[in-house]
Amino acid sequence: MIYDRISGIALGDPEARITDGSSTDESLQKTLSSFILSASGWRCVVTSSGDEEDGCEDVNEDMLLFAAASALSFFRYLNLEKPRILLGRDARPTGRLLAESIRRALLSLGASVYDIAISSAPEIMAFSHKFDGFFYISASHNPVGHNGFKFGTEGGVLPKEECDKAIQILKETINRNGSSQYLRSLIDNADSAMNAECLMVHDRIKRKALDYYASFVMKTAAVKKDFTLPFGVVIDFNGSARSVSIDIPFLRSKGAKLWVLNSIPGQIEHAIVPEGKNLERARKALEEIHRKDSSFILGYTPDNDGDRGNFVYIKKNGKAEIMSAQTVFALVSLIEAAYDKMNGRKNIALAVNGPTSLLVDDIAARLGVSVFRGDIGEANVVEAARRKREEGYCCRVCGEGSNGGNITYPAKVRDPMNSLMTFAKLFSSEGLYSFIMKALGKKEGKEISLCSVIEALPPYMTTSAFSSDAVMKIKSTDYNRLREEYEGIVANEADSNLPAGTVRWEERQYEGSDETIGMGKTFRTPESTGGVKIQFYDENGPAGYLWLSKSRTEPVIRTMVDIKGSNKELHDKLLEWQHSMVERADRASL
Repeated sequence: MIYDRISGIALGDPEARITDGSSTDESLQKTLSSFILSASGWRCVVTSSGDEEDGCEDVNEDMLLFAAASALSFFRYLNLEKPRILLGRDARPTGRLLAESIRRALLSLGASVYDIAISSAPEIMAFSHKFDGFFYISASHNPVGHNGFKFGTEGGVLPKEECDKAIQILKETINRNGSSQYLRSLIDNADSAMNAECLMVHDRIKRKALDYYASFVMKTAAVKKDFTLPFGVVIDFNGSARSVSIDIPFLRSKGAKLWVLNSIPGQIEHAIVPEGKNLERARKALEEIHRKDSSFILGYTPDNDGDRGNFVYIKKNGKAEIMSAQTVFALVSLIEAAYDKMNGRKNIALAVNGPTSLLVDDIAARLGVSVFRGDIGEANVVEAARRKREEGYCCRVCGEGSNGGNITYPAKVRDPMNSLMTFAKLFSSEGLYSFIMKALGKKEGKEISLCSVIEALPPYMTTSAFSSDAVMKIKSTDYNRLREEYEGIVANEADSNLPAGTVRWEERQYEGSDETIGMGKTFRTPESTGGVKIQFYDENGPAGYLWLSKSRTEPVIRTMVDIKGSNKELHDKLLEWQHSMVERADRASL
C-alpha cells in the first residue's frame, strides 16, 4: 500500500487485484438502474451492505465495474488520444477502491492520470484548468454510504446537454454484450508500474493543487494580497475533504484565528448535510470560544466534498446562532452586489435557482440589481450567469440559495472560502458597511457588525430544502403527468387558498438555465424534468411562492414555501396546502 506522506491517507496498492469475477452483464445492468444520473452527479448507495448509513469501505465488483464504465464514458466524451485527467475524491471510506478502479481503467485506455486523492471539490475544479478534464468521486451532501461521480472541464462540471452525451455513452457501454468482462479487463490489465508511478507522485501534484487553489481563491475574491480576515473562525470539518485542503494554512495566512474540530479526513462524526442540527457542534463551539475571545464571530461546517459550507454567527447578546442556507446566499449577494455598485460597475446581475428565496429579489431591487433564474443544479445557474455576462451584464455571483453557499466568478462551484472572503470585505472595504445599511433602510452602529447586517435583512420565511417538510415520497414515476394533475388542482384552488391581499398569481417553469412564465405543458419541452413555481403578488410586488421539483440526486419530490414577512402560521398553512395538492396529484397520476 502506498500512503500520502503528509496525512497518512491510504492511496492504493498498485499490485493488488481488486476484482473477483462475480459480476455479470445482468448484475451490471441492475447496478446502472440503481444510479441517479444527472449533471449534478451520478449517485447511488455503493456500500456492499446497501445501507446508506454504512461507513465501511467495502464495495462489490459491480460498483467497481460501474466506476470503470463511468471513467470510460468521460474518456470517450473528451475524444482525445491521450487526455490529461485530474482524479480526486471526497473523504468517504468507499472512495479509495472506486478511485483505484477509475485510475486503472483510465490508464488502460491511454489517459495520463494525476491523482490528488482526497481533495475538496473547489480545489480539484480550480486546479483542473491545468488539465483536459477532471474526474471527481463524491456524493456531496448525501449520507456516508452513498458515493458517485462528477466530471467536467475548465473548472466546472459538464452542463446538462454535455452530461447527457456522457450518460448515453455509459448506457451503451453497460448494455453491450460482454460489458462486464470488458470492464473487468480494463481494471485488471492496467500497467502496475504506471499505476505505482501515478501514486508515487501524488504528494508533488497535491502540493501544486493546493498552491493553485489558494491563488484562485484570491483571484475570485478580487482583493489585494494584503487582504485580511480580521476575526476568529470555528471550523467543524466533520472529517470532510476540506480537512486536507487549504482552509487552515490559507485562513491563518490571512490573519484569521482558528478553532478546529473533527479534522481527521474520513472520520465523519455526524450527518453530512450542513443544515439544522448538523451545525450544532460548530454553534456550541463558537459560543464557547467567543466568551473567551470576542474576535471569534463566525463558524462553518462543510459537506463531505467541501463545496458547500453553511455558517453560524455571534449575535449581539453573545449567543451563537445558525445562519440559514437562504441567509448565507442572500448575505453574500448583498455584500458583493453593493461592492460592485460602489466600485462603479454597471448592469449588475445575480443568477439563482428557482427555489432561492425572494429575499434576494428584495435586496436586488433596493440596489438596482437584476435577478435571473434557472432550474435547480449548479451547472444551470453557472450557465445562466455565463449567458448574462455574454449579454453585457456584470454577473459575478450565482448560486442556489436553497442550498446555501455562493459561486463567485471565475469559480464554477460553491466554496465556503469565497463566502468567508465576501464576509471579510464588509470589514476591509471602506464605506461598504455604511452603503449596505443605508440601502437596507437601517441605521449603522458605531462598529462594523456582520450581525447588524443580518438583522437588517428584510424578513422572509422559507422552508429549508433539507427539512423533513420539504421531502415527499410519492408513488407515481411519471413526473410530467403528476405536474399536469398538480397544475389542474392549482388552477381550481389558488384564488381561494393564497394569502389575503394576493392580487394575482402565475406559474413559472424551469428547465436548464431558463425560466418560462406560463401554465401547462405548452410552456415546457415534452421531456421536461424541471421545477415548477406558483408565485403570488400583493400590491407591492412578489410576496411569495410554492415550489415543486423532482430531485435529481435522490428519489423524492421536494416542496417549499417562501413568504415575505415572518408569519409562521401562514407559511405552515401554505405548505400543508402544497402537500395536499401534491398528494392528490400523485394519486390522480397513477
